[in-house]
Amino acid sequence: MSMIRIMLVAEPSMLREGMRAVLRAVDDFVLAGEAASGTGALAEAARLAPDVVVTDALGSAVALRRDGSTARIVLLAGAPDEVPVDPVARSGVDGLVLTAEAGTSLIAAVRAVARGHAWLSPPFARRLLDLYRAAPAVHRPAGGRRLSERERSVLRLVAHGRTNAEIAHELVLGESTIKTHVSRLLTKLELRDRVQLAVFAHHHGLT
Repeated sequence: MSMIRIMLVAEPSMLREGMRAVLRAVDDFVLAGEAASGTGALAEAARLAPDVVVTDALGSAVALRRDGSTARIVLLAGAPDEVPVDPVARSGVDGLVLTAEAGTSLIAAVRAVARGHAWLSPPFARRLLDLYRAAPAVHRPAGGRRLSERERSVLRLVAHGRTNAEIAHELVLGESTIKTHVSRLLTKLELRDRVQLAVFAHHHGLT
């Protein structure tokens, strides 16, 4: 079993104790360390080199990215309107989870981002899609017309939230082939992650 090394960045509180208990209860998780928000978190992240950082502070997430941390970041927020979803998506956060769902959803989010996927609790996904649908259409040279039929199929399934393994099963292809297609889609469309691929697909009627 491949272990996922996690660092917890939060102010000392009942929330931090609850997150610690959730993370320690999972067989393939290792709680590598903890830190309060601030400069100490940056030093600890550099020292521990965790796979995933779980934090309740957007400032810590932004600082980790600016500091060059390669860890995946899961941000917890108390309510859907507590964080500005679009700036969060652009800040480099890989997962966004409601604090009220910091049980099975947090576990799923950590596993997803550790594999290179994105994770949004449904209320945040809804807000992000609504935000992009309300904005002017995104125009890219040739848009979806530059994509092969296979790439369109992969993009459509990514937009529906399928994992690489699920897409591979549905299209009867190897998972490594799907990873290659997703990587090429990101490069062709000049997008950063699966969330942006899903938004692009919805914008261009490819779902």
